[in-house]
Amino acid sequence: MGTGKRELFLKIGERLFSRYGYKDVNIEDITKEAGVGTGSFYTYFPSKEVFYEQILDNLESQGVHSVDRLVGAFKSPVNKLKALYRFTTLGIRNNPILLGILTGDKKYIYPGQQNRTAGTSMLRSHVEKVITQILQEGSRKGVFRVRQYKNPKRMVLAIYDAILMNLDSTGAENLMNDILHLLERALKRRVRLPGSGALRDRRKIARAGGE
Repeated sequence: MGTGKRELFLKIGERLFSRYGYKDVNIEDITKEAGVGTGSFYTYFPSKEVFYEQILDNLESQGVHSVDRLVGAFKSPVNKLKALYRFTTLGIRNNPILLGILTGDKKYIYPGQQNRTAGTSMLRSHVEKVITQILQEGSRKGVFRVRQYKNPKRMVLAIYDAILMNLDSTGAENLMNDILHLLERALKRRVRLPGSGALRDRRKIARAGGE
């Protein structure tokens, strides 16, 4: 019962914070919707800030699992990188809390934000790790020409971060397409991968685009 109530608080909190932001949601709003007294909230969370951070941790954890599932579905390092950029960034765009935190939207900023930003978030750290693995795989297979760059990982991450900061702007989808095209041309060698793997990747991309 206790675990169920805690998860109910988190579910309600995520929905309310997504809609109204951090400052405009109070603990009474959450407990009222849960149908319990305010004191019940403090059984599970010592403060509103800790509660909000738990929601952020959950969202980032879900993002990590989504990244692994998505990248693991492709064979080509090129398509893995394109899929990572497209789906993780567009997924973040559809999550008001994560997008607000990443873009510095005052609506979603909370007192502990500076300390959290000073460290490396779970999702951001994992994306960096996956990008490193993809670049290493692409270099090993002779697909990426990374040696011509002084720091290819830093370059790719800088582009990723630039996309995140423009997700709430007009034409974000066109920007994404242009950057992916530019990145592919900058990294990729003109070497064909085994036909079956490339074909499977193209089919997956086509199916994903239709969802």
